[in-house]
Amino acid sequence: MDYKSILGIAGVNYRENAKAKRIGGQFEVLVLLALLAVFVQLLMYYSGYEADTSWLSTLIWIVFAAELFVNLYNVNDRPRYLRENWLNVLIVILAFPWIGWHGDWAVIMRSLRLLLFLRFFAHFYNDVVTILKRHRLGQILIGAAFMIVGAGGLFSYIEDRNIIDGIWYAIVTVTTVGYGDVVPQTENGRIFGTFLILFGVVLFSLVTANISAFLIGSGQRKQEKEILNYVRLMEERLERQTIENQQHVENIIKHMTKEIQDLKSQSDDTKSK
Repeated sequence: MDYKSILGIAGVNYRENAKAKRIGGQFEVLVLLALLAVFVQLLMYYSGYEADTSWLSTLIWIVFAAELFVNLYNVNDRPRYLRENWLNVLIVILAFPWIGWHGDWAVIMRSLRLLLFLRFFAHFYNDVVTILKRHRLGQILIGAAFMIVGAGGLFSYIEDRNIIDGIWYAIVTVTTVGYGDVVPQTENGRIFGTFLILFGVVLFSLVTANISAFLIGSGQRKQEKEILNYVRLMEERLERQTIENQQHVENIIKHMTKEIQDLKSQSDDTKSK
């Protein structure tokens, strides 16, 4: 079962026609910009910034409504689109700008639209899983998390600090950020910090290498797919050309056979006379 369909954030189905998928992809950019505008609206509201943003709410609703109705017009299977994007339908109905939502209800209706961020997170889910599976990177990161917690506990013991300071020091040291608010005061603490820094450099080099390899591999897979599609098209053309040539040769042979038979008949008639 597709979890995106269950959540109502599937977008245009991959089995739809090329035009619907292309236009659906273009609308996703507009929807993402609209979601960022919703996020800014909420920040302005909770920060106490007073401004009339009713026009922005209307514009955001127009983007959501346009995506819904344009995609609904272009797809072949409209019931499936409505079924797989029920959340978008619900948002378009409830967030209608001329419905008099006030106070907390208005904030709830605006916040509801932020659920569509799940659509964009879902697009990256498979890529993240692929990266984590490459060279067991996921297991390495889990092991690194345990090591960071352990290193934080060991640092707190060496420096006689609380465990929270120790874990915070381990995190900022492994990530090579080094805020400087928690620093080792003893010689043993500095030696321990040195090994922790080296561990952080190796860990993040490994993470960066895996992500870079994934991105490069994605580009290579795209090129390979384009080459395979080109080869397939050439094979289809050659096959059609071969069939046409065979038909043409057969027609020529039939024509020549008929001509020979006609000549032979004429020759027989001449001899009989």
